[in-house]
Order: sequence, then C-alpha cells, then structure tokens
Amino acid sequence: MEKLMRVSRVVAGHDVTIGKAFRAKRFDERSFDGLIDPVVMLDHFHMTAPTFAAHPHAGISAVTYVFEDATGAHVNYDSLGNQGPINPGALHWFAAGRGAVHTEQPEGEEQHVHALQIFVNLPACKKFNAPYAVHVEPHDIPEFEAAGVRVRVVSGSSNGVSTAHSVQLPEPFTLLDAFLSHSSTFSHELLRGWNGLIYVVSGTLRVEIDGEVRDLTAGEAIGVALEEGAGASEIAIRFVSADGCHFVVLSGPALNEPLAKHGPFVMSTRDQLEDRIKAFQNGEFGQLMIPRSASSDRRSGR
Repeated sequence: MEKLMRVSRVVAGHDVTIGKAFRAKRFDERSFDGLIDPVVMLDHFHMTAPTFAAHPHAGISAVTYVFEDATGAHVNYDSLGNQGPINPGALHWFAAGRGAVHTEQPEGEEQHVHALQIFVNLPACKKFNAPYAVHVEPHDIPEFEAAGVRVRVVSGSSNGVSTAHSVQLPEPFTLLDAFLSHSSTFSHELLRGWNGLIYVVSGTLRVEIDGEVRDLTAGEAIGVALEEGAGASEIAIRFVSADGCHFVVLSGPALNEPLAKHGPFVMSTRDQLEDRIKAFQNGEFGQLMIPRSASSDRRSGR
C-alpha cells in the first residue's frame, strides 16, 4: 500500500540568549515545511534566574516540561489563579485559548531549570475557548522500559503505555522523554494524519523511518509526517544509538490550518490576531500577582 511518509532535512536549533540567565536552542515551524504541525515553536532552554516578565498568550497551548536533571522548580504564575512549582520531571500544559497571562521562573539561590517550552497550536474551533491549565507531577508520568531503554510517556501513549491526563488536553498529543544506553534501540508508532518533531537533547541518534535515515546529534531535530490518505494506519519510527542518547518526540494530529502569528499570539486570521491583541491591551486577559521577593530581574515576555 502507498505510504505518504515525509521526513525533513536535519535542522540545527537557533541559539538564543537573554542576559546571563537564559539560553536556548530554538526551533520554529517554518524550518520544517509544515511537518511539525501542530507544534509552532520549541525551546530547549536553561534558565538560572527570573528572565521573562508576565506576558500574554492566545490561540495556543504554552507547554512546559522540566527535565529530571533540573535543579529546583520552575515556578508558575498565571491570571487564572494558578501558582506553584513545576518540579523536575513535571509537565505544565497552559491552554491559553482566547487569552491569558502567565510567567514561569526559577526562584532562590543556585537554581538551574533545564526544560522544554513548546507552543502547540489550537485548532481554529478552539482558539476562543476559555483558558485552563493541566498540571502533572513527576510521579504521575508513566514509563516504558526495556533493555537499555527508558522512556517517560509524558503525554499520549507509546508501546502500550498511556497517560490518564491526556484526556484533559485540548487535542491528542504525545510527548516522549527517551533515554537510550550504548547500542540500544527503541521504536514508536506514528499514526496516520500525525506529524512529529524528534529532537536530540544529548548524545547521537540515528532515526530510521520507511527506508529514510537521518543521523542527528545534540541540538538537532527533524520533522516527520504520515499524511492522511496513506495506506498504512501507522508507521514505525526506529531510534538507534551507538553511544547513548537523550532525545524527545513531540507528535500530534496535523491541523493543516492557516497561521497568523505575532509573538505569543497564534490565531487563524489577521483580524483575529488584531482582536486578541486589543483584548489584551484592554485588560481582558486578566492579571497575576507575583510576590515582590520573586519578581526581580525579569526582562521580557515569551
């Protein structure tokens, strides 16, 4: 049967630094020719002090996943009244919908947040829904284990392991945090109509998909897509590492909808974008209160 499988070229992350406290490898959806839809942006970041001022989002989910090796929590504040730590190994999914304000920051001495910030697009029919947040503690994230393989199934499912909290997300989405030891392999099924982003956090990785092979090293990514109409309902992605690797897989159903973007706003049309910007300026996204002791040295919104 015909399989409409597409694999991008290898893309290196763009280096971003803000002051002395924030550095990241950044990826934008435009670098992958539509193959990572619904992902709009990915930051693999390190943050050691408060950096971002309280800022708005609309039309997307702003997703934070803190890696297990982070030192200290990434503290969340939002205009929905949520406040608290995103601990190492935890997931915080902020579905901004029609608009809300938040910030996240390390607090205290000798903090080092090592994490992902992911902008996941909302379908046009949900961009004006009420905002909400889903928070998942580390002990509620299941794992798949095999010889030389450990995979945290942060959301979605893989190899028979599923997360209960996925039903609370706006749309289906799989996030895998995977570790391969020397000369080990792991396979994950990409569903028909789904796109994916594969990113190497550390080490080296060979990705094999339907006869296509890509070799990646730390800071590099590829996009993959199994398009609707393909003969196969799913296709296996095989991951191989000779020297050991830490990598992530982000995947979800492709929306195939137009984007109108302006910073943290992602809508379907220019008119909607202007409408949401005006709504924020008019105070319709709400406000948040950050204790004075935690609010120093913030510079910009993200």
